[in-house]
Amino acid sequence: MKTSLQQSLTLAAVIGMAYWLFGNLYEAVVFSPNWVRDSPSQFTRLHEFFSATGPTLYFVPVTQIALVLVWVLWWRNRDGELARDYRRAGQAAAVLAVLTVYIVAAVIPRMFGADALAQPDNLHSAAWQWNILNVFRMLLTATTACYLFGAFRKLDRRNLG
Repeated sequence: MKTSLQQSLTLAAVIGMAYWLFGNLYEAVVFSPNWVRDSPSQFTRLHEFFSATGPTLYFVPVTQIALVLVWVLWWRNRDGELARDYRRAGQAAAVLAVLTVYIVAAVIPRMFGADALAQPDNLHSAAWQWNILNVFRMLLTATTACYLFGAFRKLDRRNLG
């Protein structure tokens, strides 16, 4: 892979991870604290609010592209100096992907599924679980972005010199 292409793809992956991180951070600060307080009424309001669209449309395209880019960069890298950064980013991204699949498959349906509002006690525990798991997801996203940024800076220094 040409250095300029590798640098551009690495920057795109860093931006995708930052986009994901700050989107989750925004949810964690603005929305989710309300979910654990009076969960049934909060989720009733959210179910009504998200009638035409939802956070999935915001996150899914960019997060999946960013994750795939991380793994492609790790797989296609032939530069020994960058191997450690890409390997660590790829490993953190793999754990991040597994955690995200768990959240989407096991936690989100308990909060936004078809029968979620019929089980108000379940809403409160699901909201707490989402809040706790989201902290770990943000840490993994930031870790992935940091390792990618390290690789980007190494590539950038080469192009400047």
